[in-house]
Amino acid sequence: MNDSKNILYFEEEGISNNEIIVFIHPNLLSNWIWINQRDYFKDFHCIYLDLPNHGNSYLGNEFSIETSSEIIKELIQEKTHDSRNNNKIKKVNLVGVSLGGQIALYLLSKYPGLIDNVIVSGVNLYEDPEEDDFNNIVSMMNIFRMDILDKKPDKFLIKALLAEYGLEKKYYEFIKESNEKISIESFNSITKESLKFKIPKIENNKTKNKDNRKNKHKTNKNNNINNNIKNDNAKNKRDNNGENLLVLFGTKEYPKVKKICKFNKGYF
Repeated sequence: MNDSKNILYFEEEGISNNEIIVFIHPNLLSNWIWINQRDYFKDFHCIYLDLPNHGNSYLGNEFSIETSSEIIKELIQEKTHDSRNNNKIKKVNLVGVSLGGQIALYLLSKYPGLIDNVIVSGVNLYEDPEEDDFNNIVSMMNIFRMDILDKKPDKFLIKALLAEYGLEKKYYEFIKESNEKISIESFNSITKESLKFKIPKIENNKTKNKDNRKNKHKTNKNNNINNNIKNDNAKNKRDNNGENLLVLFGTKEYPKVKKICKFNKGYF
């Protein structure tokens, strides 16, 4: 997808298949991270995208989970209609890791009628940090980068990233290329967005009715926004109550990721 401000780069395989899987990579990487999945999922219509301001994608301003999700939503809507099969609507599944998992949760919460199944892994959540808090975190990371990392050879940082993501040495060049394409400004905005993220409220019939009672006196502007969301869901003719969500975490995840997944087991 390409307009005057935004370029969303993606690679597409298995277009003739009637079920879509959209793979959304972690922060600071790009679609190459799914290289081992490509053969395994060859019987699906797979979309491997680069998030805005990652890899070969570009967003005209600071990185935003909301804006990125909207761009991906438009791509999904474009791809769901199977022109080879009388425009039948394809089933859509999302797979997201880390930042990609946050975006997948955002899409599921805002457009439940668009998505059939979601798998997320390694999603880190923070307990409502104040803006000053995450600004301080980003500032400290910048100081660490300038005072330590920038004085180290490139190999040191690449090896550190390989260890961070648990990747083998054969992915060295991939990591190196991804790192070179992330500017300091993008790094800061991506980090801040991830730090600010909270679990979106997944809409279902019960919560919709409850919210309708609570929000019946809201402004017409908010009502128009809600109607637009409902219309987007209706166009795709899905009935998803947010129940088809699988949350995974590995044995080597940060302790906080494990804690969050267990704590929110009932919520998911």
